[in-house]
Amino acid sequence: MGAGVEGSYRRVVRAVLTRRDGAFAALLLAFIIVACLCAPLYATLNGVDPFSSDIAGTTIRNGQRVDLMQPNDNPLHLGLSPIGPNWRPGPYVLGADSQGRDVAARVLYGGRNSLLIASSSALLCLCLAACLGICAGYFGGWIDLILSRILDMLWAIPVYLFAISLSVVTVGHGIRFGFITIGADNLLIPIGIIALVYVPYAARPFRARALSLSQAGFVMAARGMGASDFRILWREILPGLMPTMAVLAPLVMALCMLAESALSFLSLGVQAPAASWGTIIQDGEGLLYTRPVVAIAPGVAIVLTVLALNVLGNALRDQIDPKGAAR
Repeated sequence: MGAGVEGSYRRVVRAVLTRRDGAFAALLLAFIIVACLCAPLYATLNGVDPFSSDIAGTTIRNGQRVDLMQPNDNPLHLGLSPIGPNWRPGPYVLGADSQGRDVAARVLYGGRNSLLIASSSALLCLCLAACLGICAGYFGGWIDLILSRILDMLWAIPVYLFAISLSVVTVGHGIRFGFITIGADNLLIPIGIIALVYVPYAARPFRARALSLSQAGFVMAARGMGASDFRILWREILPGLMPTMAVLAPLVMALCMLAESALSFLSLGVQAPAASWGTIIQDGEGLLYTRPVVAIAPGVAIVLTVLALNVLGNALRDQIDPKGAAR
């Protein structure tokens, strides 16, 4: 069974990559991931620190040393604005923010946290949803009734309201489990919150798939041969859920990225001095009329990443037929 499943997934991957939209989405996502992983290299080569304020700093532009904070363009030249984009390879290619920090370096470092939180939240969400969906769909009866009603209640709560409520409770004091304390600035908190709020949405497809597999002929045959429930779940039901998980993974990751950006923009997600695309957009909110690239750059990164994930998820959905997996 393992070789057959592995072969089928290879065929699916090849089919997705031969499609123009699937190949484009995969390449775009790979480029974004590699670029974010190279953030330390960019900072080292250009001698910038994206996490420390440098209001009095200077940089080289067109062979001349200029201040990072320039007088405003208003008639009285009152106040200071950070230096704008250079659009050339080198330091401050996207300009500086209100603290004199390199915007390009912060976008790359922020992307590392955004991608980490989104992928970890999606993985945790799918694991929890698969467990609940298997229990509800396979065992049925009162277990299905209780779990379904709990998921319905969570489903009725708006996603962002639920996430904001949990973040407000944890962002000030962190989380304590006996002797274990998770600080408010720990990335585990937004990962857990974002994963939890999307569990009701991902658990329904897993429940429906587990319910369908529990009535399949090969599962009935395994029961007739005296196989235990654990063996049936591990050897028959769980492999049958892998196509559903593969389709949901990029779509749930896109939703988690949007949720993380929203929470960080509201100062309820990633906490300073760490950065994410949401926190960088918040930093650029006050510079929209003078240096809009500070907020636009991470916004474009979010749009491209979510677009790539959705296109990749749609391509996978077109290639994987959940209803035919049991055959």
